[in-house]
Amino acid sequence: MLTPSQLTCGFYLGGHLFLHPLILAFAYTFSQDNPNANVSIFILTFPAKYLPAALLALTLVMDGPYAALLEVTGLIAAHLYDFLTRIWPTFGGGTNYIFTPDFVKRWFGGNVPQRRSYGTAFPAAESGPRNDDGWSNSRGPGRRLG
Repeated sequence: MLTPSQLTCGFYLGGHLFLHPLILAFAYTFSQDNPNANVSIFILTFPAKYLPAALLALTLVMDGPYAALLEVTGLIAAHLYDFLTRIWPTFGGGTNYIFTPDFVKRWFGGNVPQRRSYGTAFPAAESGPRNDDGWSNSRGPGRRLG
């Protein structure tokens, strides 16, 4: 199955390297997660929400419109991924159909206790049905606050 970036950049536009669209996709994802953080390019400092546009403008000036068009495919792919995995399931009531495979989670240490200098950090358990009567049976005695 072709991804949106492969379909647009590779098939329609004839792009063979996906590194520049991938960098712009990461910049877009960062700018969506941290819109008010300040970023700097050369001597200019501006809010992160303008970072993808600044990178596109920089590519347009340095490499021309064809290279900028190839980078736009990374922007499209990142926006589609963000919409399908976060916006639609959270606000639209849809289902997230894009899952990280278990073997990839194991490669990057998912669900592995982390040893730290002050103790051991265990990953959160999968959320199941909750008992909303105010009493917490799974974490010991006491009432849940809030």
